[in-house]
Amino acid sequence: MKERSKESKERKVAVVAEKEKKKTTTTTSHAGAPAREVPLTEVTQEDLDRFVNIFNEEMVRSSAVIPTVIILSEKCARQLTHLMLRYPMSQLERMVVNAAASDFLNGGGQRGFKADLEWLTREANFIKVVNNKYANIPPDRQWRDANEERQLLIEKRKQEEHERRLRNLEIEEDERERRRRQREYDAAHAATPDQVEAILANVKMPWDEKNQ
Repeated sequence: MKERSKESKERKVAVVAEKEKKKTTTTTSHAGAPAREVPLTEVTQEDLDRFVNIFNEEMVRSSAVIPTVIILSEKCARQLTHLMLRYPMSQLERMVVNAAASDFLNGGGQRGFKADLEWLTREANFIKVVNNKYANIPPDRQWRDANEERQLLIEKRKQEEHERRLRNLEIEEDERERRRRQREYDAAHAATPDQVEAILANVKMPWDEKNQ
């Protein structure tokens, strides 16, 4: 009887271990606990606390403006529980990392909007952040409104016109300088009337050779 009871207990332990293996993987989270690659089947206070620790550590590590959490509100706890039951922990951690790195979610937008955990755990917002919708945009690709774009285009054309005029002035100045130097050269090398007459006297014309 003791042997049968022992075998029964071993089978139960094996079944429980197999279930746990299916629910989790060996991936390590920021807090050092195994990161679940499948949604939880049950969310405990320990799970919520573990996520809050991950969230706070990432915000501090990234020097993010998004506030850390001291006390988890009931609304935020409900939203977070809902996410944990629907999405694996790896995606929740991805949301945390993406949010911490986003300038827009850290008050860098035109309106100075600053996200918090309650906003981030709303499912629609969570999906956007996981998909990196609020990722930082390189400066040369940042969006500007129509008036700003028009003003920038006008300024650019004014600058191009100004540079074109400067180039034309430089060309005109170079041409005036060239002509001035040519006049000075011509004046320095110009022959007097006597010199011209002497030169012509020494020049033999073709008809002079025929007459000889």
